[in-house]
Amino acid sequence: MRQEFEIPGRLSGLNEYTRACRSSKYQGAAMKRVNQDKAAWAVKQARLKPYGGPVRITITWIEPNMRRDIDNVRFAAKFVLDALVETGVIPNDTQRYVRSISDRFMVNPKEPRIIVEMEEA
Repeated sequence: MRQEFEIPGRLSGLNEYTRACRSSKYQGAAMKRVNQDKAAWAVKQARLKPYGGPVRITITWIEPNMRRDIDNVRFAAKFVLDALVETGVIPNDTQRYVRSISDRFMVNPKEPRIIVEMEEA
Protein backbone atom coordinates (compact mmCIF):
# COMPACT_ATOMS: atom_id res chain seq x y z
CA MET A 1 0.00 0.00 0.00
CA ARG A 2 1.36 3.39 -1.04
CA GLN A 3 0.19 6.62 0.60
CA GLU A 4 1.34 10.22 0.67
CA PHE A 5 0.61 13.52 2.33
CA GLU A 6 1.80 17.09 2.02
CA ILE A 7 2.82 19.58 4.69
CA PRO A 8 2.44 23.19 3.51
CA GLY A 9 5.35 25.55 4.10
CA ARG A 10 8.42 24.29 5.88
CA LEU A 11 9.37 22.93 9.29
CA SER A 12 12.07 24.24 11.60
CA GLY A 13 15.61 23.08 10.92
CA LEU A 14 18.28 21.79 13.27
CA ASN A 15 19.89 25.20 13.77
CA GLU A 16 16.60 26.78 14.84
CA TYR A 17 15.76 23.86 17.11
CA THR A 18 19.21 23.86 18.73
CA ARG A 19 18.95 27.61 19.35
CA ALA A 20 15.54 27.15 21.00
CA CYS A 21 16.79 24.28 23.20
CA ARG A 22 19.82 26.27 24.32
CA SER A 23 17.62 29.22 25.14
CA SER A 24 15.32 27.20 27.40
CA LYS A 25 14.11 23.61 27.63
CA TYR A 26 10.58 24.98 27.44
CA GLN A 27 11.26 26.82 24.17
CA GLY A 28 12.76 23.67 22.67
CA ALA A 29 9.78 21.59 23.74
CA ALA A 30 7.35 24.22 22.42
CA MET A 31 9.11 24.34 19.05
CA LYS A 32 9.00 20.53 18.75
CA ARG A 33 5.30 20.54 19.61
CA VAL A 34 4.48 23.24 17.00
CA ASN A 35 6.36 21.40 14.25
CA GLN A 36 4.98 17.99 15.19
CA ASP A 37 1.43 19.39 15.34
CA LYS A 38 1.84 20.91 11.87
CA ALA A 39 2.93 17.53 10.49
CA ALA A 40 0.19 15.67 12.40
CA TRP A 41 -2.45 18.03 11.02
CA ALA A 42 -1.32 17.19 7.47
CA VAL A 43 -1.41 13.46 8.27
CA LYS A 44 -4.96 13.75 9.62
CA GLN A 45 -6.09 15.77 6.60
CA ALA A 46 -4.81 13.02 4.29
CA ARG A 47 -6.80 10.35 6.21
CA LEU A 48 -4.02 7.82 5.95
CA LYS A 49 -4.60 4.17 6.75
CA PRO A 50 -2.32 2.67 9.41
CA TYR A 51 0.55 0.36 8.52
CA GLY A 52 1.07 -2.74 10.65
CA GLY A 53 4.50 -3.59 9.33
CA PRO A 54 7.63 -1.83 8.15
CA VAL A 55 7.58 1.07 5.70
CA ARG A 56 9.93 2.90 3.36
CA ILE A 57 9.59 6.67 3.41
CA THR A 58 10.58 9.23 0.80
CA ILE A 59 10.48 12.89 1.76
CA THR A 60 10.66 15.66 -0.84
CA TRP A 61 11.74 18.90 0.79
CA ILE A 62 10.64 21.84 -1.37
CA GLU A 63 12.32 24.92 0.08
CA PRO A 64 11.63 28.57 -0.87
CA ASN A 65 15.37 29.09 -1.60
CA MET A 66 18.74 27.38 -1.23
CA ARG A 67 19.85 29.17 1.95
CA ARG A 68 19.51 26.30 4.43
CA ASP A 69 21.95 23.38 4.36
CA ILE A 70 20.27 20.12 3.39
CA ASP A 71 21.29 18.43 6.65
CA ASN A 72 19.65 21.29 8.54
CA VAL A 73 16.44 20.89 6.51
CA ARG A 74 16.47 17.10 6.75
CA PHE A 75 16.47 17.21 10.55
CA ALA A 76 12.71 17.93 10.39
CA ALA A 77 12.19 14.25 9.50
CA LYS A 78 12.15 13.82 13.30
CA PHE A 79 8.95 15.87 13.51
CA VAL A 80 7.39 13.98 10.58
CA LEU A 81 8.11 10.53 12.02
CA ASP A 82 6.93 11.50 15.49
CA ALA A 83 3.68 12.80 13.94
CA LEU A 84 3.19 9.52 12.05
CA VAL A 85 3.54 7.62 15.34
CA GLU A 86 1.33 10.05 17.26
CA THR A 87 -1.48 9.74 14.69
CA GLY A 88 -1.22 5.93 14.61
CA VAL A 89 -0.11 5.61 10.97
CA ILE A 90 3.00 3.67 12.02
CA PRO A 91 3.31 1.80 15.35
CA ASN A 92 6.77 3.18 16.15
CA ASP A 93 9.64 4.98 14.40
CA THR A 94 12.27 2.39 15.29
CA GLN A 95 14.20 0.48 12.63
CA ARG A 96 11.71 -2.36 13.01
CA TYR A 97 8.99 -0.19 11.42
CA VAL A 98 10.94 2.39 9.39
CA ARG A 99 13.30 0.52 7.07
CA SER A 100 14.53 3.49 5.06
CA ILE A 101 14.17 7.23 4.64
CA SER A 102 15.11 8.79 1.31
CA ASP A 103 15.32 12.51 0.70
CA ARG A 104 14.92 14.75 -2.33
CA PHE A 105 15.50 18.49 -2.31
CA MET A 106 13.91 21.06 -4.58
CA VAL A 107 13.30 24.82 -4.64
CA ASN A 108 9.99 26.58 -5.28
CA PRO A 109 9.82 30.15 -3.92
CA LYS A 110 6.07 30.37 -4.44
CA GLU A 111 5.02 27.07 -2.87
CA PRO A 112 7.43 25.62 -0.30
CA ARG A 113 6.15 22.34 1.10
CA ILE A 114 7.10 18.85 2.20
CA ILE A 115 5.77 15.79 0.40
CA VAL A 116 5.95 12.52 2.32
CA GLU A 117 5.47 9.23 0.45
CA MET A 118 5.22 5.87 2.24
CA GLU A 119 5.03 2.31 1.06
CA GLU A 120 5.19 -1.07 2.69
CA ALA A 121 8.72 -2.41 2.91
